[in-house]
Amino acid sequence: MLYLLLPVWLLACPARLHAQDANYWSAGYGPAGFFMPGAVIAQNRDSGVLFYNPALLVNTQGTTSSLTGTIYQWHSIFMKDGLGTGLPLRSQGTSIVPMVASHAVPYIKRKLPFTLAYAIVHTPVIDYGVSQQKDVKQNVLGDAYSPGPETFIGQYKAANRIDQTSFQLAAGMRVSPKLSAGLTMEGVLHRQSFTVDFVSRAMMNPAGPDTVFAPITTVSEDYTATYRQIGFRARLGLAWEISASHHAGLLVTTPVWKILGKGTVLSNVEISNLMLGNSALNLLASSRQTRLPSRWKDPLSLAAGYTYLHKKGQLYACVEYFARVQPYLVLTPRSAAFIRPDTSNTSAYLELNDARKAVVNIGIGASYEVAPAFMLFASLRTDFSYAYDDTQAITEGYNANVTNWNMYHAQLGANLRRKRYYLRTGLLLSYGRNSAYLQKFNFDHPDERNLLIGNPGTVTASTVQAGLLVSYIHNF
Repeated sequence: MLYLLLPVWLLACPARLHAQDANYWSAGYGPAGFFMPGAVIAQNRDSGVLFYNPALLVNTQGTTSSLTGTIYQWHSIFMKDGLGTGLPLRSQGTSIVPMVASHAVPYIKRKLPFTLAYAIVHTPVIDYGVSQQKDVKQNVLGDAYSPGPETFIGQYKAANRIDQTSFQLAAGMRVSPKLSAGLTMEGVLHRQSFTVDFVSRAMMNPAGPDTVFAPITTVSEDYTATYRQIGFRARLGLAWEISASHHAGLLVTTPVWKILGKGTVLSNVEISNLMLGNSALNLLASSRQTRLPSRWKDPLSLAAGYTYLHKKGQLYACVEYFARVQPYLVLTPRSAAFIRPDTSNTSAYLELNDARKAVVNIGIGASYEVAPAFMLFASLRTDFSYAYDDTQAITEGYNANVTNWNMYHAQLGANLRRKRYYLRTGLLLSYGRNSAYLQKFNFDHPDERNLLIGNPGTVTASTVQAGLLVSYIHNF
């Protein structure tokens, strides 16, 4: 009974692994995740059940099931002086759950000339959340109407949570003794919740002896966008056995084609008692729009891999190109009242935007057999950001991404082989840095001229991730 229920149980397992929201190769299961079973483009004698290149499924010897994930992972994103001098922004957390569950059956009923595999792969792209406050006596307002330093309170919080769950059905077959081909059909559920919440307040100092309750100057902005989208994409792979020692692979991954998706936008902006010259500015903008069509995109990619097999292990290298994505709207608000009273079409201020530059990533890996049933693994890969730099930043609406730095990933571990199972465990290490990360707000010098949001500049932002990965593969 357990044998019959195992594939179903595996498909019921969710997973969680923190990554970045403007990078393609942060997740370990991919063309350069050499340490993770099946995460290769070219043949490497792996014990993987589900291969990223489906053409390699032809090497599966028997019915197998696998469960791969991080039993512990810690991540930290740190922005020094993120909201001003001495006001850093930090997001960190831990997770303990699986990531890939798969099942493979070669030559169904021994009548069909291909190997079939199905799997669920969960990728928590990012789980980012920060908050900060400045509470001081500071000269913020003009001395002509509020002499001396005012009580100033500035608050900021932001969050961006993105996760993807894909359901994959893959098949691989031999085209010739040296060449195999494969196809993966993948349904993708993409979810995002994005929030920015900012408020800046200054209490005016009494201008005369009869003033009891001083007016408060307030500038606030909050914006939340959430959506879910179901899409479809395919991967077409080829694997070529050049010789007993040399193997190559090619993979084409299509863009994601939307099937359906809806989202919601909620936004409020308020400005009160902000003195500009001799008059006070007061503004109210508010809107909530539901059932907005989503248009999240993921581009075409082309990948190639090469493996050199020797008596004691393998050497592996791969490269993947991701096409550019022109600026587009993930969520497009309807023309409706926002700034009150409604005087014009201001829906552009509610937009959720995305744009991606072309990216090329490379990865290398090696394994070495130290004993007949014990093999060591090591791999390195780049993970360049597809986010545009600050000079190309959007001018209206909000950017769907928070991070925009290049990442570098390392994996170290070992594989233990037994007759009925494989057990692989090791460390996942990642690092990224941007020395010119653009602030959204800066509480160093807020005043009327900058609407109490300060003068944003650039700061140093970095991220560190560490995890312990375990993979179990059972051969029936």
